[in-house]
Amino acid sequence: MKKSLVAFLGFLAMGLPASAVEQRTFTSSDGSKTFEATLTGYDAKKGTVTVRKSRTKLLTFQLSRLSAKDIAYVKENANAVAASNAIRVDFDLWQGKPTTTRSDTERTKTTPAGYTVELRNWSKQNVKNVKVRYTIFHRKDAENGAGSIAQTKGTLNVATLYASSTDPQRTAPVNLVRYSRQKSGGG
Repeated sequence: MKKSLVAFLGFLAMGLPASAVEQRTFTSSDGSKTFEATLTGYDAKKGTVTVRKSRTKLLTFQLSRLSAKDIAYVKENANAVAASNAIRVDFDLWQGKPTTTRSDTERTKTTPAGYTVELRNWSKQNVKNVKVRYTIFHRKDAENGAGSIAQTKGTLNVATLYASSTDPQRTAPVNLVRYSRQKSGGG
């Protein structure tokens, strides 16, 4: 009977600071008004902030209209917001050259595989210290049933993602293994 183990690759995620995309309560400079919104942009040259109050409503106003605490928040998260607006991510599966080992009754084929993560900076400014944390979920030990799900985690670091450029990075390989056994007679 022939049995096989086929692993698959699944999920990859790019991590941005949670604070760069979370909804929060903003307060006016005089403390008289508050509103819930998500920071979506900051233009240091113009001194303006853009926030999303609802799914469709964007507001742009002067940074000076916010409280000192909110001004600090905007400035602290400016790079993360710029990166989240400017960087696009594309994933492509790659596979290395398989190796095969044989014995009298078994053949094992191992193929290294992973993802090429292509980071594209669409802005006109360099983005520094880009970190992509990823998790690849893959099936293992499935020879005699459903098997289990394993995780391979890693981090890709780009010191500078230059303006209007693309930087492809490869994840660490995951070995995809396929076992084959000769049929056994009986009778």
